[in-house]
Amino acid sequence: MEIVFLGAHNCETKTTRPSCLMLSGGVVLDAGAITGSLTLDELYSLKAVILSHAHYDHIKDVPLLAMNLAYGLKNVDIYGSQAVEEVVTKPPFSGGFYPDFFTRPPSAPALRFNKITPGLEFDCQGYRILPVSVPHSRDTTGFWVKDLNGHSFFYTSDTGSGLGAVWEQVNPELLIIELTMPNKLTELALTSKHLSPELLETELLLFREMKGYLPQIVTLHTTPLFEEEIKTEIQAVADRLAADIFMASEGLKLRLGE
Repeated sequence: MEIVFLGAHNCETKTTRPSCLMLSGGVVLDAGAITGSLTLDELYSLKAVILSHAHYDHIKDVPLLAMNLAYGLKNVDIYGSQAVEEVVTKPPFSGGFYPDFFTRPPSAPALRFNKITPGLEFDCQGYRILPVSVPHSRDTTGFWVKDLNGHSFFYTSDTGSGLGAVWEQVNPELLIIELTMPNKLTELALTSKHLSPELLETELLLFREMKGYLPQIVTLHTTPLFEEEIKTEIQAVADRLAADIFMASEGLKLRLGE
């Protein structure tokens, strides 16, 4: 299984893009950096886009992708919770500031919505995926993704602290977890349901206590303004925990099972 980080931040600049992971087989997790990262042929090869929640930085490229697909009479499956469905399939997001690509073109709509439910696994392009509720906005789901060879990772998407119920449900070899703010903004992280390095350390200690191990850990959803500060702080966490932790960047490729 290959994982390519098309987006690894929470803001878009010339060099940073919002959260977006592309898996081998044409599956994308979150839509923060699809169209600006892929060629037209690569867009046409996509099979599914799985959305964790309805915040703009995670869904923004859905209509842009659909416009490309519609002209080529291609289509893709969109997966998300009921809260995601209520946003991406209705005005103003769909049929408002952009056409409703869930019904257009009439002969072959570019987008097909598939509703997912936390706790209920589903199959997608050779992957077995378990949506798991995480503490962020309404119906935010992380995804435990397993391939046919038994390799797996858990992607939290955006999350705050209090992950004990999440850790009970997953046993990944790779953990891809958000890390948005530096320690000096921990209070803001708590109120906005995000993580800072000190909050992440607490959650990782809980994971190790519950599971008896720590997986390889990759962080994303970094605020570009504080990237160097966060990098220093998370390295200190890695040293204290004797853990393998590093920050993702755009273009990073990871392979499980090799």
